[in-house]
Amino acid sequence: MEKDIDNKLYDEYLDGEESAFEFLYNKYKGRVLFFIYNIIKDYQKSEDLAQETFIYIMNNPKKENISFKYYIYLIAKSKAFNYRNVENRRNEIINEYIVNDELAEKDVLDIITKEESRKELMEAIALLDEKYKNAIYLIKIENLTYKEAASILGESISNTKSLVYRGKKQLRKIMLKSDIKEINKLFILIICSFVLLTGISYAGIKIYNEFIKKQDEVLSRKLFDLGDGHTDYAINLMANDMVWNAKPKLYHRIIDNSMDYEKYKSRLEEFPNVDDINFDVNFVVIIANENIRQPHEKDLTIFDIEADENTTYIIMKQKDNPNYEANSNIWYAIVDRTLLRKNANVSIKQRDFNTRNFKDIKELPQDYSIENAIQDGCIVINNNRIISNNGEEIDKFVEDTDNDINSFIRVVQCYRDEFRIRDLEYYEGIYYLRDINLVDREKEFYNSYTNRLRKSNNKYGTEYSWESDNDLSGAIFVIIQQ
Repeated sequence: MEKDIDNKLYDEYLDGEESAFEFLYNKYKGRVLFFIYNIIKDYQKSEDLAQETFIYIMNNPKKENISFKYYIYLIAKSKAFNYRNVENRRNEIINEYIVNDELAEKDVLDIITKEESRKELMEAIALLDEKYKNAIYLIKIENLTYKEAASILGESISNTKSLVYRGKKQLRKIMLKSDIKEINKLFILIICSFVLLTGISYAGIKIYNEFIKKQDEVLSRKLFDLGDGHTDYAINLMANDMVWNAKPKLYHRIIDNSMDYEKYKSRLEEFPNVDDINFDVNFVVIIANENIRQPHEKDLTIFDIEADENTTYIIMKQKDNPNYEANSNIWYAIVDRTLLRKNANVSIKQRDFNTRNFKDIKELPQDYSIENAIQDGCIVINNNRIISNNGEEIDKFVEDTDNDINSFIRVVQCYRDEFRIRDLEYYEGIYYLRDINLVDREKEFYNSYTNRLRKSNNKYGTEYSWESDNDLSGAIFVIIQQ
């Protein structure tokens, strides 16, 4: 998505939209400067060459089959090496990765790295062999392909892969020898690695979000009232100044200027000082909640920020090992302004089910049938009658959950024109239910429960329902006796 956004902004600039280039300039100016500095070791001259790089790409359009990111680093490398050769500096390819304190303040490492750890972290990076530094930077920080990085570095693809692999191993040894706090978190951040040193791939894990510069939660309720617990709608900023998102039942507000920010800062002391925010390059997103959240939506955090042509997407997610007693109801993040759009949307990313050997519901074909469900091992209920041969798995699920054993079942229910698939997972004391109508997949239901699932029999059949109405009541499965 990032490459698509960069390319689109560059194309808009070439079509005459000069403001589009401002976003690219603000996004890459520090990163290009950092890359050039790695090669020539002259900070002041690196600034000049970075400016020359931007001027060049403004006047010389890239080829259509390469990305903007690849193009800008290719030009930056050319500028740096031309300068170095003119100055009769070393002729060998130097892949440096040394960060000074000024750059560290703006670099993506600052997202997770704590102040007390930064000095040790920078020292660990500086101890890497020269040949590894820019290889790791281009592949693991800038996420270029091996082909693109190899071209920029003047290496073969196989040599580039070897440099990254060996560099990661060396970095890990350096950090393990150092008594660095939270070493595992820092190591993952530095290499941004989706591949363990054993070579096992874990694609799709997002290690960090480079667009979030800072985030935190707020315990005060003063967004809603003046601190006395009484909501006065005449002064309630949430009700009068924020945008309602119906599906996650959350409010949001985008702040892109100091005047609006001061209005919120005057009510919420936990916000950082306005001097800490440069609204030329950042904006602030505030999320607020005044609803009773179900267990799967307690102890949230701002997980990701994305954008397409018209909309900024703010994605919330429950923290790992959540505190179900958490009472935070306001969250904020300082975000890279390149992701600011005229619209904004807030959603909550639901936890992934441990579906055993079953496919994810949304991956099932539209013509998925009862026969397919039986073949896949689902518990199949047609017109309230079990027609698969594994109905006892529901009873086993109830028994396991009574004994606090993590468990999962998938039930397919067909009744008249409905074809519903229900995933029900019990995990660490919480029941998670996902219910989707396969005919209309937009009508998806997701919830969680803290009360027990109980089985009750009567003369008509068997009913499985929650033991009380503390959360949400009602039967989840009804089975007529054969």
